[in-house]
Amino acid sequence: MIDFKEIPDDGEVWELFARDFLAETGFQIETSPDRGADAGKDFLVTERLVGKINSYPFRWLVSCKHFATSKKSVSEHDEPNIRERLESFRADGFLGFYSTLPSAGFNTRLLALRNEAKIRDYRIFDSREIENRLISIGYSKLMMRYFPASYKRIRPLHKLLGKYEPLPCDACGKDILLELYKNEYRANIVLGVSYSEDYSVMTVHDFFWVCKGDCDRTISKRIRETPGHRDKWEDISDLDIPVQFLSWLFAHLNTIRSGKTVYGDNAFERAKRFVCSMSQRVFREMTELEQARVEALARIPEWL
Repeated sequence: MIDFKEIPDDGEVWELFARDFLAETGFQIETSPDRGADAGKDFLVTERLVGKINSYPFRWLVSCKHFATSKKSVSEHDEPNIRERLESFRADGFLGFYSTLPSAGFNTRLLALRNEAKIRDYRIFDSREIENRLISIGYSKLMMRYFPASYKRIRPLHKLLGKYEPLPCDACGKDILLELYKNEYRANIVLGVSYSEDYSVMTVHDFFWVCKGDCDRTISKRIRETPGHRDKWEDISDLDIPVQFLSWLFAHLNTIRSGKTVYGDNAFERAKRFVCSMSQRVFREMTELEQARVEALARIPEWL
């Protein structure tokens, strides 16, 4: 889905992207990429490993390889002398950051080095791992900066509230937001409702989000087991369309305002949670200036 060829082949921008990506992931950048010969080292990062008794820093030597244009895998020949490089820079582990995939032979070599205790550990961030994190964990600012064309096409998840808010299926627990990248039209919101005697007022008792199929049927059956309750559904993929999402939201507000729809306390809280989670797909993330403006507005007393 992400076109890694948006980053030039010279490797310099790819290293800067790797630095920013790992910093966003939680690593501490110990040395930044620079120009010139690097003796097999692009830069060093550290993370703090937490044990049952103590915690300690773990230093990774990061090696970046950008072969997106040629699409060739990263082989042992592209990453020589790993053990010696780690010793030279007093690193504990090797971290490969690649725009393609490592070769089978290279994977085998890394595994052997670790099993023989010649290196403490290794980790590979390949194209699939990087793409998954950029799209599904809310690193939208990185996509805007380094992959603007892919960003416009994919619409990644945005951490509008400062952290990712998943939308786990109420039956199986699978994250519906992540599944939307794989399969559209495979999930519903299901309401448990009842009507007044003249059908002029609908009361919403339950608000669920579920995968279609067995999960959908399980929740609908549960709703109908309560006398007088019926199930009412809406396709979540339709609500992934910005205009349709706003249309659905305004329609609910209008019926609540008119008194034709009444929400129970729990259903109303669930509806708000659904809107917050879906907004990460439908809306964009605020710029730094917009975020500052929101914080400034929040400081203004309500009585002004």
